[in-house]
Amino acid sequence: MNLSSCCRGLLALLLLSAIAQVHAEAIEIYDLGQPTSIAGIWQFKPGDDPGWADPQLDDSDWQAVKVPATAPEGYASYAGIAWYRVTANLHLEDAPLRDQLSTVAVTLGMIQSAYELYAGGKLLGGVGSLPPQPFIRYDEEKTYQIPREAIDQQGRLVLALRVWRGEGAVNRSSFGPNSGTFVIGNVGDLRAAATRSALLPNGILAAIYLVVGLYHLFIARRNPALKEFFWFGLLALALAIYSFETSQWKFALEIPYLVHKKIEFVALYISPFLFTKTLSHVTRIPLNLVAKGFQFSFLAYTLIVIAVPNHDIHFLTLRSFQYLAAAWSASAVLFMAWHAIKGNRAARVVVGLMLVLAAAIFNDVIAPTGLLGVNLLHLVFAAVIVLMAVLMANRYTETLRKLEQSVEERTVDLQTMNQELQQALAAKGEFLANMSHELRTPMNAIIGLTHLGLKTELTEQQRDYLTKVNKAAGSLQGIIASILDFAKLEASELTAAQEPFSLTELLDSVESLTMIPAGEKGLAVTFNREPGIPETLIGDAQRLGQVLANLTSNAVKFTERGTVQVSVRPTQRTDSLITLCFTVADTGIGMTAEQQQHLFEAFSQADNTSTRQYGGTGLGLAISQQLAGLMGGEIAVESHQGSGSTFNFTVALGIASVPVAAPQATDPIENLDLTPIQGARVLVVDDSEINLQIARELLQQARLQVEVAHNGQEAVSMIGRTAYDCVLMDVQMPVMDGYKATETIRSQPGFADLPILAMTANALPQDRERARQAGMNDHIPKPIDPNEVFQKLLAWIEPGERALPAPESPEDAASTPAMPQEMPGLRVSEGMARVGGNARLYLKLLKELCGEYADSASEIQSLRQQGDANGAARLAHKLRGIANNLGAAEVGGCAAQLETALGSDGTLPGAMINTLAEALTKLMGSVEELQASVGTEPEAARGGAKENRELFEKLMLAATENDPGAVDMAEQLFQQLGANAEAFPALVAARNCLDMYDFAGSAEHLKAAELELDQIA
Repeated sequence: MNLSSCCRGLLALLLLSAIAQVHAEAIEIYDLGQPTSIAGIWQFKPGDDPGWADPQLDDSDWQAVKVPATAPEGYASYAGIAWYRVTANLHLEDAPLRDQLSTVAVTLGMIQSAYELYAGGKLLGGVGSLPPQPFIRYDEEKTYQIPREAIDQQGRLVLALRVWRGEGAVNRSSFGPNSGTFVIGNVGDLRAAATRSALLPNGILAAIYLVVGLYHLFIARRNPALKEFFWFGLLALALAIYSFETSQWKFALEIPYLVHKKIEFVALYISPFLFTKTLSHVTRIPLNLVAKGFQFSFLAYTLIVIAVPNHDIHFLTLRSFQYLAAAWSASAVLFMAWHAIKGNRAARVVVGLMLVLAAAIFNDVIAPTGLLGVNLLHLVFAAVIVLMAVLMANRYTETLRKLEQSVEERTVDLQTMNQELQQALAAKGEFLANMSHELRTPMNAIIGLTHLGLKTELTEQQRDYLTKVNKAAGSLQGIIASILDFAKLEASELTAAQEPFSLTELLDSVESLTMIPAGEKGLAVTFNREPGIPETLIGDAQRLGQVLANLTSNAVKFTERGTVQVSVRPTQRTDSLITLCFTVADTGIGMTAEQQQHLFEAFSQADNTSTRQYGGTGLGLAISQQLAGLMGGEIAVESHQGSGSTFNFTVALGIASVPVAAPQATDPIENLDLTPIQGARVLVVDDSEINLQIARELLQQARLQVEVAHNGQEAVSMIGRTAYDCVLMDVQMPVMDGYKATETIRSQPGFADLPILAMTANALPQDRERARQAGMNDHIPKPIDPNEVFQKLLAWIEPGERALPAPESPEDAASTPAMPQEMPGLRVSEGMARVGGNARLYLKLLKELCGEYADSASEIQSLRQQGDANGAARLAHKLRGIANNLGAAEVGGCAAQLETALGSDGTLPGAMINTLAEALTKLMGSVEELQASVGTEPEAARGGAKENRELFEKLMLAATENDPGAVDMAEQLFQQLGANAEAFPALVAARNCLDMYDFAGSAEHLKAAELELDQIA
């Protein structure tokens, strides 16, 4: 061995000896007023031993490594657990330091990938979790307070890190404490510093980006054409998310760590894509193939991070993404520079921004340690975003300036057009007035000649043609009159008359106009008038009726099911003037807020669909609004789509001192020739004695032979024994309803052609269809219209000569007391028409109604509370039919509302029950007042021995068959017997049993009563 070789060997030994003696020196701490760095040389050893946390452990043989730094030399691919140790000497001879020992804390920066921290051999905490259930959580900086007992008497503090690195992280160069702040100091100071670190710069940047992004998205939403605002808003939001996820604030959210990392990398990888889209729209330069290729690449990176379910993909893609982003920045600079040279001003600004951004990326990412020694990317990118926001704000300002200029030009055009429109409107009004006047002359000729032609002898076909011509001409005349009124109103040529008129006549005329179309649709139309309104008023009855009829007909037109309610109430009154509020409410299709804005415009409908479905000129409401204004009032509407509309209009009227003579009621039968069907035998089926009596009296006056049945089963039995020319059948009855009874009758031989007419308050189209399917020939709605009843009977009963029933006795035909036209809650004239003008019978039926249904409101509520919604609906239905037949429209309307509510969803609003109870109370008061004013008490209808015997036999049969109709039969028999009824104890006992529905007991008493009945003369 030569000398040189020996020297080299000796030098190597000396170097190895020097390396072996390198050891982490203790960190000297004299004061906690300022944090002391613990970064530097720490002792490192791979492997795992719980005793390595012991502060007395001799770690002189451990490897010395730098903290923070990348992996120790030779351990870049290490996987498993390793330990780091460092010692700090706190000089306790200084009193301030001794007093601060309870506030000592340590802040540790980012440690790969999970760790536990020991102080003085005691575990203080950590980040993530170590085996056996390891979990990576590697970028959190934490501050740990050091317990007093971890520092020995001499002030020696040993910190030990137990660090775990998973198998999947072996390709990362970072290992252990690799970045961030490593200091010892006062716990309050360290935590305040951690808060500042979280805020600056990432926390503040996240807030700025968020505000900028939301603002630009708001602009884009209001101006969809500004696509650059939309993409820039998304870019700012992505940067806000990335800045937040790279700050320590993200650990305040209880979100799985893997989700945090995915959100962070997705926001990072999608940002260049959004930035490219923004640049393209800002500069108005379409993307070339290279730019589109970069966009596709960034989207691919984003999807990969989302799809791969672990942390390692973040590090596997990050480095290549950084180089891809640098290449993208360079290409974007070149691309924009080319267009800047060609004169694109926006591209010139973008080139400058991109150059600064590229320099920041190179400094922070490409250069190993950073050329400037500080990270610039966050700040530079924030500056770029702000400058781009300013650029787009200038563009937006320019757009607004052009828009304002356009608006000014358009305003001038509109003013010119408005002047031309006013001239056109004036010409239109003159044309409409002239046209309507010219059309009225030939229309009068058409209507007059058609009327004369209908009075001549015609064939059936000719009469049909002329009838249809007459109807069409009447409709056209109404349209012409509306056009003329509109033209006069626009020309201010129409004035309101001031003449006395009868409010009752006005309401009756409106009701007559709406009765037929409402009946065809099965709608219940009620007219309510509050008491205290004078009968005779002064005003323009024609114009007032025109407005009210228009609103009511519209309500019927746009309502398919439910009710239409017309009410009148006073709002103000003096000795000579009264202000009335007319309300028309329906349950129809309703209107949207936008439709209501155009409701009173001429020639307009709610929408095109409504025009096609319902028709109309669109003039009615426009004319009504102007007519209301002409009479000193106005029309208001409240409506919601799908739940109906309510129209209100007020008008001030004078009070007349002299009443207007009321027209005399006419017999509804006088214009019909009933001779062909007189003597026909008609069976009326109804479970209400009141309805039966109304029908019996009305039909008997027409000299028809009438028999009654109380339910469908009784009707089937009677039809099997007796031949009838027609059957009037109610549909809702106990024991057997009208539908089932009709089906049973039709199933028997010989009854296929028997006319069976439904006579019920159920008048909706589906009710008509159900009656038809059951085998009924026609439908008569309740409340019954006598003319309609007789017209239907004339249509269905076979004409012929029959034996006529005996004429009315002089006593029955005697004149009856005079009756008022109307009382609170009661339309007397309407009810009288349905009983043929028989006042005594009318009073008797009213008294029975009040006696039988006085507690119906509470009964309906009780049935509903017991869960019997169907029973409650049936009672409301029955009350509705009877009340409407007798003219008690207010009670009938309340009952109809209850029936509809119970039939739809079974609910029962308390307000409806209270309204019905109030209406019944009002009705009973009017009935008592009516009886007192007439000065007579309705007498019980007394029958002869034959009628009593027939009714008694029906009663015995019903009791034997347990028919609930026996209760009504017994009551009818007692009415026929009059005051002598109480003289028959057995009959009284039978009725008492029937009141308890004891059919067996009543049958026994009726057998004994049969002998008593034979004694009746």
